[in-house]
Amino acid sequence: MLRRLSVSALVVLATACSQPPAPDAAVPSRASGTAGAAVSAEAAPADDPAARGWPLPYTPVSDASVAWLKSQGWWPLQIGYFADVPGYSAHMPVMKDLKLLEKRGIEVNYTSFQSGPPILEAFLAGQTQVTHYGDFPFWNTVDKGVPAVAYAVTGTNVEAALLVRPDSPLHSAADLKNAGKELVIGTTLGSYCEFYLLAMGTQNGLAAPGGEGASYRLAGMSMREAQLLPAGTDAVAVFDPHVTFALDKGLGRRIDDVYPYYFATGYEFLRREIHEHAPDVAQAVADATIEALLAVRHDPDRAAALYVSDPRAKAWSKDAARAQIDRYVTLYKPTYKYLHAGFWSAEDARVVAAQHAAGRLKRARDATDLATDFAPDYLATTFEKLGWAVPARPVFLPEGWAGEVGKPPYPPYDNARTLTTPQAFPAAGDLR
Repeated sequence: MLRRLSVSALVVLATACSQPPAPDAAVPSRASGTAGAAVSAEAAPADDPAARGWPLPYTPVSDASVAWLKSQGWWPLQIGYFADVPGYSAHMPVMKDLKLLEKRGIEVNYTSFQSGPPILEAFLAGQTQVTHYGDFPFWNTVDKGVPAVAYAVTGTNVEAALLVRPDSPLHSAADLKNAGKELVIGTTLGSYCEFYLLAMGTQNGLAAPGGEGASYRLAGMSMREAQLLPAGTDAVAVFDPHVTFALDKGLGRRIDDVYPYYFATGYEFLRREIHEHAPDVAQAVADATIEALLAVRHDPDRAAALYVSDPRAKAWSKDAARAQIDRYVTLYKPTYKYLHAGFWSAEDARVVAAQHAAGRLKRARDATDLATDFAPDYLATTFEKLGWAVPARPVFLPEGWAGEVGKPPYPPYDNARTLTTPQAFPAAGDLR
């Protein structure tokens, strides 16, 4: 029975990914009733678990785990997410709207943030217990002694790019070396854009900032500031949707992007104590994450509307949010969120080594050590419920890819600039 449900759900997914954007429409309210009850004909399709491909009944967390969360002061459970990166966070407002954790027996509050520093500070301060952000700040979190375990990746290769003003004499990353002066590059310090610049500089012979003869220095600013290419900067390093915003508005032009140098990602993670003492809560969070992803893919127009209904996301139009969902969520197989521990620990060993060498991390850690902060088994269990196979490698790597993770420059692979149609799903090997 589970297999039949799963296959029908996959057909829904494949169809949703291949259809053009739906026109704007009012979203009907949810039908009342308990999980597993019949859904009325007038209910919005995304409100029907079977329509989005989730098998019922839901698995509730145990009374013991609820009691444990309450004993920690983590009831309701607090979740933080980006209101500024739809490619990372489109599933979060959907999870909230559909009450997917409440249906699994967890009371929860959601808080959105416009940028990385406050979302990081909230987790460090214990104000949130589940959150997500880039790999660069994730390892800083762990290094500070705040116990965290990642259970999924956020997005697949969300673009980071180097932008200059339209009249700039710079036309490629190679031009940075011959600029004849120390350049000023604006970016958000501690974001994965900072490591992108280091990785790009290594491949292009640039002297890192802070040393003698540095090719450039960093000017710290928010992504929203950087996307405007402010005066006093020669270039900015920004991630999407800020890349798209600056290009669409004619504020800048792209002279380089992250893809040859660095597999840029982030992690969905939670407090390690939950992983150790209430693993069924961690599993419920993982399940709800993927169910929300299914709902986004089933009705991306509705997901975009929910995303921009947050006042903190008011800088983005519904069309802009939808474009990011199409670029990073529906473009890839839904198994893109699986965290391949060996792959990502090998890539992030470069990040940690650079941070440690710069004195920003206390501990030197290798790939084997980093993998201990990953818990991919939760999504493996989720995929089993759906009848999906765990992908043998990240979904963006083509079969026979000739590169070696951790050793750029990387040969071509699937990303938002090379894929023109969504990856087929399910394809051979995608089902159990």
